[in-house]
Amino acid sequence: MDGSPVLNPLWFKYPTDASTFGIDLQYFFGDSILVSPVTEENATSVTIYLPKDKFYDFATLTPVEGTGQHVTLADINFTAIPLHIRSGVVLPLRAAGAMTTAELRATDFEFVVAPGADGKAKGVLYVDDGVTIVPDRMTNVEMMFVDNKLCVYGLFGFDVGGKVAKVVFLDIRSAPAFVTVSPDTGKEGNEGYVSFEYDSVCKVLRVQIDTPLTHGFEVALHF
Repeated sequence: MDGSPVLNPLWFKYPTDASTFGIDLQYFFGDSILVSPVTEENATSVTIYLPKDKFYDFATLTPVEGTGQHVTLADINFTAIPLHIRSGVVLPLRAAGAMTTAELRATDFEFVVAPGADGKAKGVLYVDDGVTIVPDRMTNVEMMFVDNKLCVYGLFGFDVGGKVAKVVFLDIRSAPAFVTVSPDTGKEGNEGYVSFEYDSVCKVLRVQIDTPLTHGFEVALHF
C-alpha cells in the first residue's frame, strides 16, 4: 500500500540500538517476525542478537526477554528456522498451510495476540483479490488489545474466503473465568460465551471463536 519493504533489517525497527547496525543475517519479516536463520553448513546452533525488548518464541509461544545481548540457540533441527514474535503486536496468520495461493486464501485465520510490557498489542490486516492493480473492494481492519479485550474493526468490503477460527493470547498469567465474543463492536447485550483452552506452562490461552471476517467484533477475557 505504501511501498515499504516486506523484509527489514534489525536497525530499521531499532534505529537507536547501534548494535543492530552491522547485523545482516537476521531480519524482520513484516513488522513483527524476527528471522534468525542458521547460515553455517551442518551447524545445529546459531548465535543471534535480541534487542532490549520483549519477544515470544514462535514455536513454543513462550516469552523471551531481549537484553540487548547476543544469545546462542542450540539443538536446531536442520529443517527449522528460529523465529521470534516482537511483542506489542496482533499477528494475523492463516490457520493452516496450503500448496497454492488460491488454496491458502480459502483457509481460516488465526489471530495471535502478543502483548508488550504494558499489556497492550495492536495490528492490521489488509486483504484484496491480489490481482487487480487498483482494487475496488478490500478488507482493511485494525486490531487492538487493551484491558483484556481484543477489538477488531475497520472496512470489510472484500470476502477474505475464511473466518477467524481462533484467537491465541500469549503471556496470560492465569486462566480466565470465561471468555465472550461480541459480533458487533460497540454494541452491548449481544455477547456469546465461547470455549477456550489454557496452557499454564506456556501461559497461552487459545480461544475458539469461529467468527466470519465480515464485521467488527470483540473478544473479552473475564477474570
